[in-house]
Amino acid sequence: MPRSVSRVSYGGRGGDLHVVTITPNAAHAKGHGTPAAERGPVVVVTANVHGDECTGTGAVIRLLPLLESELLRGAVHLYPSLNPDGLERRVRRVPEDDQDLNRQFPGDPTGTPAERLAHAAWTDLSARQPHLLIDLHADAPGALPYALVDRAVSLKSEARSNIEAVSLAAATASGLTVMHDYPDDRYLRFRLDRSLSGAALNRLRVPAVTVEAGPRLVLDTEAVDVTVRAVLGMLTHLGMLDAPAPPHAQRISDGPWRRDNGPRASTTGLLLPRARAGVRLERGAVVAEVRGFSGALLEEVRADSPGFVLAPAERSHVVAGVSVCTWATAEPS
Repeated sequence: MPRSVSRVSYGGRGGDLHVVTITPNAAHAKGHGTPAAERGPVVVVTANVHGDECTGTGAVIRLLPLLESELLRGAVHLYPSLNPDGLERRVRRVPEDDQDLNRQFPGDPTGTPAERLAHAAWTDLSARQPHLLIDLHADAPGALPYALVDRAVSLKSEARSNIEAVSLAAATASGLTVMHDYPDDRYLRFRLDRSLSGAALNRLRVPAVTVEAGPRLVLDTEAVDVTVRAVLGMLTHLGMLDAPAPPHAQRISDGPWRRDNGPRASTTGLLLPRARAGVRLERGAVVAEVRGFSGALLEEVRADSPGFVLAPAERSHVVAGVSVCTWATAEPS
């Protein structure tokens, strides 16, 4: 059957994790080999690892009938929500222990609630032996949709270059602006190697792409559409169907670019963005203003380097020392 549903028990109040597996139906896969799932790539698509980021959940629901009718080869395993308790309560973290699930992989079967949840999800998805993992997220309102490539910090020289190149090619096929993650030192300091995509790359040695699209807490129709097209484009890149992703209207195709901290305010007050996401700026350009409640201008926050705003800060008030945006800067060759 082209669609099957399984469950992963983890003991949360939101119930089991659901996994929907799509394989080609016999008529559609005719001429592409049989059995279809054994003759093509295996891809895992995960969503809602952060409970307040529901764009991916909406995209998975939209993808199910499309994949049932369009998948030509291989198998796609879709996890609509890895954090159903957080989704129900509209919070980012695992509610039971207030931990960030996306810093817990591969988890611990005897650990905290977040570690046990991570272990249950990790055990199930790793057993499926994927060739690519696609993790679906959301960002701030007004953010540029982008595909993010992790750092294979556990690998050396050619092995690292090869798996990052495979991830980069998949990310490029999404049609979105492609970003490399923070430099190695900050990548490790932020424990991004323990994120789901980072752990897939560094522990399973599986290429991985994170898609960031849309605001948190709501299902934005446009963001869901963007995410669906990005996933279909990556599956097309693997030869699993025929639905290449058109370049997103805001795609910045040159580069390479990397995600970085934006410039920081040196005063406290109301934060007024002055630069839209995706608009190129030179060093010294004004990115945001900080104003007092009287309207007085307290500071103009300026770009530290050439680049563009990737995502505005999700705040209207800023204190000294806090970044006013997520920034895109040039990735050294």
